[in-house]
Amino acid sequence: MKRTGKCPKCECTNIIADAKVIDRAHGNIQQELSIATFRNPGALFFKEKQETTVSAWVCSSCGYVEFYADHPGTIDLSEDE
Repeated sequence: MKRTGKCPKCECTNIIADAKVIDRAHGNIQQELSIATFRNPGALFFKEKQETTVSAWVCSSCGYVEFYADHPGTIDLSEDE
């Protein structure tokens, strides 16, 4: 949807772009949903967490949703060259 501007399910072109996805943390506090990767997941400490928030693209007709990382480069696990 982000690239085509069209819903892959119903082909509607009325797309709600870049909607923020709200999560509830401890104490019912609202925060933006995020995803994380870890460069060293097996470590006890210093796992090297990499994180980014997530945005949603929503079809206004059928409600289909796609999630996109706001900053995908910050969670990239490929080796530095």
